[in-house]
Amino acid sequence: MARLLQGRIFYVVFGCLVVFLHLLGLSGRPAGNGQASSPSAADGPARAVSAGEPFDWWAQPEGRDVVSLQELARREPRLALALSMLSALLMIMGLVGLVLGGRALVTGRIRSLWRFPAALLPAWSLRELGRIGVLTVMIASLLPFVQVALLAQLPAWGGDPHRWVVVSMLLLDLFVILTILTFALEKIPSMWRGVGRSPGHLLRAIGMGLRGYLAVFPWIFLLLLLLVAIARRLGFEPPLEPIQELLAQDDRPEILAGTVVLACLVGPVAEELFFRGVLYTAVRQRLSRAAAMLISAALFALIHTNLIGFLPILLLGCLLAYLYERTGSLLSPLAIHIVHNSLLMSLALVSRRLMVPG
Repeated sequence: MARLLQGRIFYVVFGCLVVFLHLLGLSGRPAGNGQASSPSAADGPARAVSAGEPFDWWAQPEGRDVVSLQELARREPRLALALSMLSALLMIMGLVGLVLGGRALVTGRIRSLWRFPAALLPAWSLRELGRIGVLTVMIASLLPFVQVALLAQLPAWGGDPHRWVVVSMLLLDLFVILTILTFALEKIPSMWRGVGRSPGHLLRAIGMGLRGYLAVFPWIFLLLLLLVAIARRLGFEPPLEPIQELLAQDDRPEILAGTVVLACLVGPVAEELFFRGVLYTAVRQRLSRAAAMLISAALFALIHTNLIGFLPILLLGCLLAYLYERTGSLLSPLAIHIVHNSLLMSLALVSRRLMVPG
């Protein structure tokens, strides 16, 4: 399989197949309006809220006054306690981060942060990066045909837009993981170095990642607050990301469970393998560390399609690439990625459950 993916003929044949299927799909559309009827929310199971309307807590969180929040706390004391504990945890993390940063400045340790050990990262070429990217795009372009097949066999699944979003994103992320691991079959020794050489090394790498995350966390948080305030002042409301939309418009347990698995496990693994494991190291072969960190982090932020969150995600992406370079282990940025997403997901789920009646 690895040898097949290295050959050009495979991409030519696969690309022709994708183009043929899309041309066939275009020619098969009804002549009435020129568009095939797409499954809507009304065709599948009913949503938890009225069609297309987000929950109030997501759309207008600033609209709740102190009295209404106190009423919410009385109605759901356990959830209010959980929200308070999460908020306190975020505040503590911010304070610890400021202390770590201040101590690094006072002691002069900040100057040593850009001194990297002579650890060899797995070598990925720009050609391999391009092939993985092309394969991912072609598979993504085939997902609508998978949905049509699913709709024919399981109408309840294929016609449910929210369920399909979860399934399609999981399929795409799993494909990215398997593709990268297939390409890495010839890099097993270096891939082992990229994961970690010993339990002690892994623990040190994860510990360094946690310290780095705490040091950067207050700046990520403050930058996000500043950008949100500016956006509200300008009256700008960016569209929701797919995962945000799922949390805002659906409360079915299977949808929420799939979203949690996607955001807190499968997604971080796929993104770390691609953006740090492949993209960063491939660009690092041609450019400096700083340039490779910025490029990989910028592309990492772009795929999240979150205009307000672009700069905070960019900062997080730079930290993750830095940790990979610093520790020589993908487990360090992966652990931080999972922790970061889990914190945000926990806060969103608790807030959602507390502020949505019933």
